Amino acid sequence: MRSGAQGMPMLYVKCFLVGIGGAIVAAVLWIGVSFAIPIFVPMLVGRLLNRGGASGASITSDSILLAALIGFVIAAGWALRRFGVAFY
Repeated sequence: MRSGAQGMPMLYVKCFLVGIGGAIVAAVLWIGVSFAIPIFVPMLVGRLLNRGGASGASITSDSILLAALIGFVIAAGWALRRFGVAFY
């Protein structure tokens, strides 16, 4: 157990770094999914129905930022619980 507030600043730095990592992972996953689904699903359906066609994808920075923010909050919250800060 930590006595007093000695380990608290380092705890928050760890949680911040874990949150940054979570934000990067969430943003990369969002970019991958938002490009892969609109491009490959119509191509798959076209192949199954024996039709031709084209598909495309577009992504804005707003959706990437939102995914990164959600990833940061989830990862930092997990790290706070994991590293020992109790929520009362």
